Amino acid sequence: MVIRELKDGRCYVALQEDHAELSAQFAAHWGNARFSKLRPYETMVFATTYHDSGYREWEGSPPMNVEKGRPYAHREDVPNFETVELKAYAKNVDWLSSQNPYAGLLVSMHRTGLWHNRYNIFTEPAGRLRERSLPVQNAKKDLEAKQAEMKKVLAAKNPNFENELAYNYMALQIFDLLSLYFCCDGYASENQFKEYAIAPVRVSYDSNETVRLSIKPNDVGSVIMDPFPFDVSPVRFSARARIIAPPQEKSEAACVDAYHKAARQQLTFEVSA
Repeated sequence: MVIRELKDGRCYVALQEDHAELSAQFAAHWGNARFSKLRPYETMVFATTYHDSGYREWEGSPPMNVEKGRPYAHREDVPNFETVELKAYAKNVDWLSSQNPYAGLLVSMHRTGLWHNRYNIFTEPAGRLRERSLPVQNAKKDLEAKQAEMKKVLAAKNPNFENELAYNYMALQIFDLLSLYFCCDGYASENQFKEYAIAPVRVSYDSNETVRLSIKPNDVGSVIMDPFPFDVSPVRFSARARIIAPPQEKSEAACVDAYHKAARQQLTFEVSA
């Protein structure tokens, strides 16, 4: 769950697929006179849309952080979650690969990259490496072995494959980080965003030029991005979320009831040059 807590005790709760769908909006609008439009475009939007799928059954009735009156957030220690996580990602990569092998490869790389600080491609935001359990280490080795085989197959059909794959992996990480920024990480106050940056960001498939992509608060619910990477300015993005008030009764059952009954809202953000 991607969660933003509010000062009055309520919180916005976005499912993993809500978060990923917002990421896909960034992918769809990425590219202008300076930044390359994604290629293959439809494959990139498809991969981004489903890059965090696999949790549908789990998020239908997730375990609750009873003290906070809501589901566990994605950076919290969720009880008994590792087995669920490994199964969800394996299942999702298999499904994506059956639909589009390139999309499956990218999403598999996204998962193994998260276990390795996104393969250290960014200096901002600062990441952190931490020791992973043996099951996670084994899953990473298995996924990376399958990635290597798929890379050989796809590279045989495209002489520029490695370069494009590196750019597209970077792009998927940007869309993931931007979605987390707008859903939970980016708030300095209830209605205002805080400054943020992603770097280094390649601007083109055909160049090694990189920039520091900076985000600064503008008006309420609005930010300025420099340099501007999207096709129109301003551009509005939105994400679906539940708004949950913690129940008076501190019990798993009360929290589950509040989760199911929570109103759904569209959170809307504006980005301009």
